[in-house]
Amino acid sequence: MDRDVVMDQMTERFQALYGQALNALEKAPDGRWIADSEWAFRDAFQQLLTESYEAAVQSKADAHPTAPAASFSPSEPGDGRPAGDASQG
Repeated sequence: MDRDVVMDQMTERFQALYGQALNALEKAPDGRWIADSEWAFRDAFQQLLTESYEAAVQSKADAHPTAPAASFSPSEPGDGRPAGDASQG
């Protein structure tokens, strides 16, 4: 797993999502700051939580020694025929 790559990716994503949440707060009229922005912050951090965990686990899986051997193309059955084109006789 390349921690620096994941950290860089998620730092950029954090900045984008946090910026969206700050925009919601900035646009909220007086007297509605919380009502008009609270869910924007919650949604941003929930999205960040999901994406960051997925990115970290994917990075670890990609770095595992067996990762290249586990790669396959599900669209290529290996015998030259499209999947589901098997003859029954």
